[in-house]
Amino acid sequence: MSTCTICAKLRRWLGMESKLSCETLWAAHWNRSNAWERANSNQDELWWSDSGRNRALIEEARTHLDADPEAAFRMFLEAAEAGSAAMEAVGWHYDTGTVVAADFDRAADYYHRAIGAGSWMATIGYARLLAEHGHFDACENVLRDGVRLDFVPAYFWLAWLRSERAPTRATCREIRPLLDHAAEQGHPGAMLTLARLMAKGRFGILAIPRGLRLLRETMPPILPRPDAASADSLKGRALKAAAQE
Repeated sequence: MSTCTICAKLRRWLGMESKLSCETLWAAHWNRSNAWERANSNQDELWWSDSGRNRALIEEARTHLDADPEAAFRMFLEAAEAGSAAMEAVGWHYDTGTVVAADFDRAADYYHRAIGAGSWMATIGYARLLAEHGHFDACENVLRDGVRLDFVPAYFWLAWLRSERAPTRATCREIRPLLDHAAEQGHPGAMLTLARLMAKGRFGILAIPRGLRLLRETMPPILPRPDAASADSLKGRALKAAAQE
């Protein structure tokens, strides 16, 4: 069972002993964030504005995702080529190499076409693809467009990708307003990231107690929460860790 420094710190700070792997912990977190982003995008609007044929294809594709992912991809592709914003799903397949060979150019093309068809979620996939291949300026331009339109996931991903690229205290201060806004709107990724940075003392020692409280509130529900009796010990360990950095 694999582990990592972040997961170990989270468990230590939260006073929990968990048998769950890091992969399980973070998969639960990212799945929840992705579901929130889709629920707060314009997917429903795109769905109802699509043709009956495309809607049927997309629905059928979703029923085949687990049992026959290749068939699902073909259905997404057929809908995409008919002009559906399902181009975002096709882009994701080429981006991740799921049932097709990973292909940056094709992924970028389908994401870009999906954006042109009105998909807000495609902006996130496109931006992440660009960042993964070192096109940081283009990535930031895509996400800044999303921020200007007040698409909350764009705030989070602009903050997250900047912090991944340069994980410094200066970067943490720079991305704080982005995380604050996304967290206030309920974005799970922003809430957990903000809580983790606070608990690590990235925004000063005085912010650590609030970070610990937010961690207890925002950890994926598959994990146990520490009881109130461990709060003082928890706070002391976090303050000590922050002082040692």
